[in-house]
Amino acid sequence: MPQPAPAPDPVPLPDLAPLPDHGGLRRLTDALHIPLWQEARALTQRRQIISHPLWQRPPLDAAGLPVLLVGGMGSTPRVLAPLQDLLHRFNCRSLIAPVKLGIGCGEATTVAVERALLRLVEATDERVVIIAHSRGGQFARAVAVRHPNLVRGLITLGSPLNRLLAIHPLLRAEVTVLGLAGYLGMPGLMSPSCLWGRCCAQLRLDIAGPFPASVPFVSLYSREDKVVDWRSCLDPAARIRHVSATHGGLLWAPASLGAISEELADIVRAGNLSESAVAS
Repeated sequence: MPQPAPAPDPVPLPDLAPLPDHGGLRRLTDALHIPLWQEARALTQRRQIISHPLWQRPPLDAAGLPVLLVGGMGSTPRVLAPLQDLLHRFNCRSLIAPVKLGIGCGEATTVAVERALLRLVEATDERVVIIAHSRGGQFARAVAVRHPNLVRGLITLGSPLNRLLAIHPLLRAEVTVLGLAGYLGMPGLMSPSCLWGRCCAQLRLDIAGPFPASVPFVSLYSREDKVVDWRSCLDPAARIRHVSATHGGLLWAPASLGAISEELADIVRAGNLSESAVAS
């Protein structure tokens, strides 16, 4: 098998706004968080990545494919780093959308993801593939609905799409407390109106409504997911694919990364075929 071309230098992108120091907010969420054993155990899988064939012998040369990564609740660039590093090995140009821990107003966070998409499109002059984890899939689906001409494909990982709060009771309790804090005026937090009010009405429509047929859409889920109810990932507009992983492991478990690499290969192949047809 021919060796893939060296990964390109990072795309010179305009500076994104740095994540703010949430201070008390971060301490609040840390205090509320009760780790689930299955998810904590899955952290050990991250060590397997660097010795896995996907890492040692990347099966894909994506020829500089631009990819936007969108995290979910509690997401940071460090959490997404293993996937981003692997994408770099696949010869992708990636950018992490600034979701600010994924605990803010849904519509405001979706707008931030939209801006990141526009910046990546402007920097690469290409349509972008979006890979989104957990709540990030809700933002990403809405962005793809609003900008189908800019999105080359959407891959969601354990994202609750047909029931927005189909999550573990412990996490739901955290969301309730965060929503109450947001309702009381703590900046940067979601509030009850995100689920029932006017602020996120359009977002809810974009998550539940029709999806553009021109954008390939696959939803990866796992029946082993103890954080998100796997049935909520079965978006009727998506092609559904099961992988063996925990919720967090969807970002770094070998089975999930292998599925992501296959989906990216299909997207690249479809794009090459389309370009060949236009040329002929």
